[in-house]
Amino acid sequence: METIAYYWKAVIGFIAPAAVVIGSAVTDASGGGSHITQAEWITALVAAVVTSGGVLVKRNGPRPQR
Repeated sequence: METIAYYWKAVIGFIAPAAVVIGSAVTDASGGGSHITQAEWITALVAAVVTSGGVLVKRNGPRPQR
């Protein structure tokens, strides 16, 4: 379980911003909430990649021993 915890920062850094953008894309304010547009998919991908890049530059603590 400690090894998984070591990588959680990267997982959350990619999934969280994309989930927020996709969540807002399916609201009534976005094209009736019936579908996600191509622009919204691109925005979600860019948010995930940019946030992951920010997470990447932050150094991890020591890696857990096996």
